[in-house]
Amino acid sequence: MAYPESRPEVVVAVLGPVEVRGAAQPFSRPAARDLVVYLALHRPGARNDVWAAALWPDRAVAASTLHSTASVARRSLGRSASGDDHLPRSGRQLRLAESVGTDLERFTHLSGDPDPARWVEAMRLIRGRPLDGVGLADWAVLDGTQAAVETAVVDLALRGAAHFVDRGLGEEAEWMIRQGLRVTPYDERLYRALLWAAEAKGDRVGLRSAMAELLCVAGEGGAGPGSIHPRTVALYRDLARGEVPAARGDLIRL
Repeated sequence: MAYPESRPEVVVAVLGPVEVRGAAQPFSRPAARDLVVYLALHRPGARNDVWAAALWPDRAVAASTLHSTASVARRSLGRSASGDDHLPRSGRQLRLAESVGTDLERFTHLSGDPDPARWVEAMRLIRGRPLDGVGLADWAVLDGTQAAVETAVVDLALRGAAHFVDRGLGEEAEWMIRQGLRVTPYDERLYRALLWAAEAKGDRVGLRSAMAELLCVAGEGGAGPGSIHPRTVALYRDLARGEVPAARGDLIRL
């Protein structure tokens, strides 16, 4: 599902604390909501054994538990305006109806638009760490979903920052970067972009603050200042001395 301008009736929001907007009723079982999140990020659907292994990787689950989990998810989502279940009954495989979409699909649609204003709209969808609050979400790491989301957000944050820095719009560039850092606070490319944003604003204090923030993050991760990429250090030294490098490729390259 591309989630273009026409909006789905139910939106599974995963770009921050998970929300299921438009559901008929609250989820009485956390696992039922987790199932909906899993299916929302696996649009082709999944066999019962596949989604069961994703949600409960460390134990076998009785068929009755799978049935009741799917039933609760179906009742909670409710029916579409056409009267069909948002989670259709389909035997051994579950697949959400087209009436259910995600904010990630919306993000992908907007980020692919050539208009930078749409990139800003996409980044506004970010509310925090993706999939925050999902209890049964090891699958997101194991099958690459988490990494794919983080990559998509960082790529757009860097693209948007480069666009705004080139036009001297440092505030707008910094906002894009800060949204990216909400998703992945340890990506050093975003801190290099933050240095460029401070330079675009002519903000010497902001330049030092950005580097201090990176040093703090490196310390929190246990790596220490020595782990910072030499390109980041060189960029900071150049900008701190007022020497703007000829090429701004560092803004979007590792």
